[in-house]
Amino acid sequence: MIEITQFDDPRIIEFTKMRDHSLNDQGFILAESEKLFLQFKASEKKFLKVLSTKEFALRYNLSGDNIFTASKDILEKIAGFKIHFEVIFLAEKPHDQSLNKLDDRIILLNGLSSPENVGSIVRSAAAFNVNSIITDEKCCSPFLRRCIRVSMGNIFSMRTFHSANIRSDLVTLKALGYTIISTANIERSVNLTNYNFPAKCVLIIGSEGHGVDQDILDNSDIILKIQINPQVAHLNAANAAAIFLSHLN
Repeated sequence: MIEITQFDDPRIIEFTKMRDHSLNDQGFILAESEKLFLQFKASEKKFLKVLSTKEFALRYNLSGDNIFTASKDILEKIAGFKIHFEVIFLAEKPHDQSLNKLDDRIILLNGLSSPENVGSIVRSAAAFNVNSIITDEKCCSPFLRRCIRVSMGNIFSMRTFHSANIRSDLVTLKALGYTIISTANIERSVNLTNYNFPAKCVLIIGSEGHGVDQDILDNSDIILKIQINPQVAHLNAANAAAIFLSHLN
């Protein structure tokens, strides 16, 4: 266990200098809070560095040359705001599964850019026992720091796949026996309450501003909608996803 007394100590540069997106691109994640620490620990994945208060390190019997302790003042300077957590950690980003290793029920995010929405959808998916998630090439990573925090760490227990070519991967998923289900409040869509989900399916949630891409809609097996007041154009992506997921469950 190594004590840190200076904010700019090079041994904790990942916490102080490196941007979240940059770390993600290099295959690392940052997360903070006791709950996320315990969620990650329960997943049996490996911590690369842990920076915490001394009290936190002693509480969990943390030791080793990758364990750093610092004052709450230094942790607050790293966070950039007044904090209530005692720990921040660096870890390898969990590896993607292959498509044929995902579960029978999958949620797919098409172009979602808001970390809050992505994190919230991950949390809802876990709540309704949908434990596989695909993000396309336009979607923000569910392993960004803000996404992890909003998901309450549930992303650590999910099977993930980041697609570099979602059109090609949807063809593969169809060949694997998945029903492709898009969501959109359009004329030809089917009311969610009238639909029985098949045992093996992919549920697609579209972007906040544009919804599911038109060519994906056109190649879906079915399009579902939530019956809402016609004066309301559409629901927030995360709210809509929670409703679809509750029915899927």
